[in-house]
Amino acid sequence: MENAKIETLLYKSGKIVGTHLEDIRERGEDFNVFTILGMETNEPKTHSAMFTALLDPKGNHYHDEKFLKLFLKEIGYDYKDENLKLVKVKAEHHLGKISKNFKSGGSIDILITFPSGRAIAIENKINAIDQRNQLYRYSFFKGNDCALYYLNKTGKPPSKDSLFTLTDEDYEIISYNKQILNWLLQCLAITKVGSIVENAIKQYQILIKKLTNTMDKHLENNLNELIVNNLEEAKYIHSHYQKAVDSIKEKLRIVVLEKLNSNQLVVKASLSQSINHNYSKILLSSDELDKKGVKFGIEPFSGKGNNNGRVFIGILDKKNNYDALRDGDYRFNTYWPLISDIKTPDKNPLNLSSTKTLEKLSTDNAYFEDMVNEIINQTKDFLDTYHGLFK
Repeated sequence: MENAKIETLLYKSGKIVGTHLEDIRERGEDFNVFTILGMETNEPKTHSAMFTALLDPKGNHYHDEKFLKLFLKEIGYDYKDENLKLVKVKAEHHLGKISKNFKSGGSIDILITFPSGRAIAIENKINAIDQRNQLYRYSFFKGNDCALYYLNKTGKPPSKDSLFTLTDEDYEIISYNKQILNWLLQCLAITKVGSIVENAIKQYQILIKKLTNTMDKHLENNLNELIVNNLEEAKYIHSHYQKAVDSIKEKLRIVVLEKLNSNQLVVKASLSQSINHNYSKILLSSDELDKKGVKFGIEPFSGKGNNNGRVFIGILDKKNNYDALRDGDYRFNTYWPLISDIKTPDKNPLNLSSTKTLEKLSTDNAYFEDMVNEIINQTKDFLDTYHGLFK
């Protein structure tokens, strides 16, 4: 493989991406309310909530069933003979506690119920991983009268762990970068120019484009053409992309590990899971903790897994709950009864799925050192606060 061809492809694609980023700056799209509020990837409070607000025919967008009708057409759902004005839309429809065999219970992210009794259940995925038998459990809601949809950023299929015995005929896949962006574009076409509703939809559209790395059509066409004309080189770059990303994350994890162990803390740090595993972490243990069946941990260095990819320090204990002793600490789930989000030097949540953060960690040595020190200091503060519970 000629290095010159790879360099040319990187240079030309970089020019296209640069134009895309400059366009974003000129239009002021970086000033996005969802980003400012730290709610970009919050599935229930941002995405499911936005869907529910727009799809509800009685919503205060005052467009009646128009947004709903456009959505149903976009996903190919036959709503003939249904009175869309009477449709009910709900987020987080609770099906009961998840059973021990994981064959019932859970919460449907978005539920659309028609007056005829038919329904649409949508499992909404931004960064969260599939849960055990998740789609299988939801498939029992109303049986054949409920259409099951799996929504994610790029149209990836659900995991076998989620499907259990379901087949491809039991559900439909829809994606943010296709159906949802198409739907939002159609919604914008029928809203009043300059209205708050139009501005809100535009903000959400911009967020989806950011999360799915979607460019304006003409730039996207230029990039696709460039890739098609250099397929061998693009394939080579693609095959090495994840290795490069993983190397940045692993370097951070190793340096944090070494500094933790050189600080003479009350715990010993060790690695757990490979860096590309959803739950890659650093475990913090001691003889006292081992006797209690408890560990502390920092997770996830993968940029995936729990907490929408945000890195946290927490108590790992499946048997007990703990009261927060500081503002900002909170219960996360059964495995992590108490955690604290790790913050960057800029006081934002650390998320290693962010390409901007990874690039800065890779190219800015001072920023890398500052990030390591932040993780170390916040870990020490958490340990100082909670380790005494186990003496």
